[in-house]
Amino acid sequence: MNACRALLLVLAGTFAMELSAATYAGRPVREVLAELQRSGLTLVYNDVLVPASMRVLAEPAALSGLPLLNEILAPHGLRTQAMGPATWAVVAGQAPAPATGPRDDAARRPPAALAEVVVTASQYSLSGPDPEVATFLTRDELRSLPKMADEPLRAVHRLPGAASNGVSGLAHMRGGAENETQILLDGMPLLEPFHLKNFFSPVSVLDAEIVDSLEVYAGGFPVDYGGRMSAVVDVRSVDPTGDEDYALGLSLFHLSALAGDTFAGGRGRWLVSGRRSNLSEVIELAKNDFGEPRYLDSFLKAEYDLSDRTTVAGHVLFAEDRIEVNDKDATEFAKTTDRNAYLWATVEHEWSDELLGRALVSWTTVDKDRRGTVVDPAGATGTVDDQRDSHIALLRIGVEQGDDQLRWRAGLDAAWMYAEYTYASTYQTNADFPFPGDPPRSIQRELAPEPDGTATGAFVDARWRITDRLTGELGLRWDDQTYDDVDGGTQLSPRANLLYDLSPDTQVRASWGRFHQAQGINELQVEDGIDTFFPPQRADHLILSVEHALTERISARVEAYYKDYDELQPRYENLFDPLVLLPELQPDRIGVAPTGGLVRGLELLVRDRTAQPWGWWLGYTWSRATETVDLVDVTRSWDQRHTWNGGVSWTEGPWDLALAGTWHTGWPSTPATLAPDPDATIEIGPRNSTRYDSFRSVDLRAAYSFALGDTRLQAFVEVVNLFALKNPCCVEYTVVDDGAGGTVLREDFDYWPRIVPNLGVIWRF
Repeated sequence: MNACRALLLVLAGTFAMELSAATYAGRPVREVLAELQRSGLTLVYNDVLVPASMRVLAEPAALSGLPLLNEILAPHGLRTQAMGPATWAVVAGQAPAPATGPRDDAARRPPAALAEVVVTASQYSLSGPDPEVATFLTRDELRSLPKMADEPLRAVHRLPGAASNGVSGLAHMRGGAENETQILLDGMPLLEPFHLKNFFSPVSVLDAEIVDSLEVYAGGFPVDYGGRMSAVVDVRSVDPTGDEDYALGLSLFHLSALAGDTFAGGRGRWLVSGRRSNLSEVIELAKNDFGEPRYLDSFLKAEYDLSDRTTVAGHVLFAEDRIEVNDKDATEFAKTTDRNAYLWATVEHEWSDELLGRALVSWTTVDKDRRGTVVDPAGATGTVDDQRDSHIALLRIGVEQGDDQLRWRAGLDAAWMYAEYTYASTYQTNADFPFPGDPPRSIQRELAPEPDGTATGAFVDARWRITDRLTGELGLRWDDQTYDDVDGGTQLSPRANLLYDLSPDTQVRASWGRFHQAQGINELQVEDGIDTFFPPQRADHLILSVEHALTERISARVEAYYKDYDELQPRYENLFDPLVLLPELQPDRIGVAPTGGLVRGLELLVRDRTAQPWGWWLGYTWSRATETVDLVDVTRSWDQRHTWNGGVSWTEGPWDLALAGTWHTGWPSTPATLAPDPDATIEIGPRNSTRYDSFRSVDLRAAYSFALGDTRLQAFVEVVNLFALKNPCCVEYTVVDDGAGGTVLREDFDYWPRIVPNLGVIWRF
């Protein structure tokens, strides 16, 4: 497409394919939709309406644009629906007759197909195909969003209810711990989804170039998701189309490559990507002797349509980390090697127009080798030798059947697993370390548990259209584990969701459910001397959501949630400084044994649904997260009472700009005071009874794309914490001489990174 023709398309406001004698009959519909999008047509659709097996049934008479699209969709009972300026959704049903009455007459608009109705509250689509108001960010907005290290999962931090420290790629969702969120890739649960787990987990194992969409459930998720009790992030990889599916990227953080294509006349698709970190080289150039973090990952996917009704696929994901780090005072040294491998195959078969079956079989290995020493001249020494190997075989089967009045699903999970732990550590401190009056300590641990067994689960749910305006969903999940040797019994998790279309512009959703979380076989807390598993944890969610289209462009969502925890497992935290390499070899390590917890919150999200060329959103969250410890309600360590999130994006021609900002109440901290006695002892106040100063960050990303022959080159610059604001993370208390014969307590605050720049190029061809 030449520049003159592109200019004419913009001026005319039309979207056209190249005028050629293209042949469409027999080609995958998804492939044609991708071509139309590259020509300028903005489309949103989902995999249920447009599965990979769907083909163009007859050669269309139209040559381009919407006429061509509608002619291809019509034989499949699909049509387009305008969503905003230059944006169309693919929906089920024939085109409705022109409306002559008022817009709020719900009877004049046919209800959406039951398969695509979003019944669950707290669902957000990031770069997803869903045309409903659940979409939070479009695909272009997700790509242009400022995110450290070009990390795609960091977009989740922009959602209401997410609590983030600005560095870790993991977020606390609605008061939950980081490990309460399940992350899946193409249906496969990822046990270790982040690199550098012992180094704040800043980057996931997912290259941004392979991510097509993210479906995020901040709570109340359906029964087919099990094993976690706060949130789910369901990631789908891109499907190659045979055009511009090759890319090379270079930035301060990564060197990456991606290739993909179709074969067998479009019936098959393959995708491969690889990524290597540049962090060690950047640190060396910066003359910083902090250490050498290195990581790499690779992903391979191959799909093939055996027939119009059957698709098989194979996936491989591999990640490796090597970290050799010294802390700033040269008192702590750690060397860690992690290797994670996921292999899985899937098959999807349409038994009929109303019956669909899916199956997944997988093999996962998670290996960790961690060694380190602590030599503090002030009075502490310690060593760690930690090796862990986990292996899991998983079989997952599911079926779905129904029409536009009733749909039901059922599924079964069966996992066989075993793990080997070999852990040894020593830790000794002198008297008066770290504070005057502290007794000497000596801790030695040697543990070698070898758990093995099974984890099974099953679910069934039904969604039905009760009336034209009311849709319900009811489900039940059952889970059981045998590897833990804990008499926790089986877990039953009933869940219910309701959607009421108050008007064409207003939807009300309500969700209630019970969610259980058992420890994974790779999650034994051997570093703190524990070699047995705890009973499964439990959380009950109650959510009420109201979503309203204020205008054709702007929508607002308000959600209130209540999460009641029970049977929380004990955990260990570092009271003053979490930014340490060997947390178990620190004097502020404490055990926390809550019996329950409570999280309450209210969220508001206002956004522009069109993003042509401007897009923006603004969110506010009030929340309170507490847990009961020794019959006292204590604020959880990641509680954010008030949070503001917002952003604005602008795309025009080759330019792509985005600015995003976050402000939230500082996380809780524990105070210390100097006792008024001659020994100058330290008195530790109630845990989490004070707070750090508030967290503030403004992030920027600017990108410019231009043609390079028949290819495209994009250059970008990104700055996280643009104004280098100080965000405290931790504190160190020391008793020092005041110079006048007395002593004082000194507080030394440390901060999250002041500013994190990134720049790079991506060449797509």
